[in-house]
Amino acid sequence: MRRVFVMALALLLPACAEVQTGTAEAERTVARVSPDGPISIIYRDDESNERILNGVVSYDSVLGRDRAVHFTVKNQSAEPTCDGTFTKEGPNNGKFSLSCFDGYFSGNGQYERKTGDPNNSFIAHGQTSRGLPIMLVIGRPTGRPVTMAPI
Repeated sequence: MRRVFVMALALLLPACAEVQTGTAEAERTVARVSPDGPISIIYRDDESNERILNGVVSYDSVLGRDRAVHFTVKNQSAEPTCDGTFTKEGPNNGKFSLSCFDGYFSGNGQYERKTGDPNNSFIAHGQTSRGLPIMLVIGRPTGRPVTMAPI
């Protein structure tokens, strides 16, 4: 009687796969992207004191590692509403710009990660294209109240 032993081999792949980019400049392997997460865009407009757009932000590269990170915001109905870029200037700070609703609304400003903030969590402050305050709350920053600056 013959005995046959079967060995099962399971490959454990990381949650984020590596992909090759399509440009000649990028003959390197691009590792991961930052995970999707919550975002609140709080701003003032001409008609009301404050508006809040809650949604989910997704990134094209890694926050904190790559110099420029393109992001897309989808509203609670999963419809794309905003596109923007975070541009790193230092280890924990940089600038942002965004455009929402097909260019109807836009803004830019600065962000800074504070000690104790979880990865991919920070608050950015700036102005809309009309000079009114805007704030982006990315992720769940710890220990800081979410308030708008006075006009």
